[in-house]
Amino acid sequence: MNIIIVDDDLICRNKLTEILKVHGKCNVFSEGNSAITYFGNILRDKQKVNLITLDISMPGASGITVLHRLRVLERISGIAPNQQTAILMVTSNTDKSKVNKALSLGCTDYILKPFDEATILARLRKHNIIKG
Repeated sequence: MNIIIVDDDLICRNKLTEILKVHGKCNVFSEGNSAITYFGNILRDKQKVNLITLDISMPGASGITVLHRLRVLERISGIAPNQQTAILMVTSNTDKSKVNKALSLGCTDYILKPFDEATILARLRKHNIIKG
């Protein structure tokens, strides 16, 4: 499985990497623009990303902006909505308008920080991203 982790917080990036590295290759970014570029290159090369974890509150491009740009890249690449990459918003932001905006832009699920391994794995199973 090919995974992208985007979070400006080092501790969160490390924690997600530790949880997810047994399920696939983790590509880790501290800000959204680099992740957008990387994702675009993956799509251009006709490869697949199976999971993206994305923080909402980041300097530069917010997670909402990054989510929107990722979904636009998928549409431009001809990826059908039922074939889109799973995107989990992993954030401490509880603003309902931001949660609703992320969901309307096509995030797969929303996980609040602090999180633990069981929560992450349960959501991955719920959305059939991992088995068991």
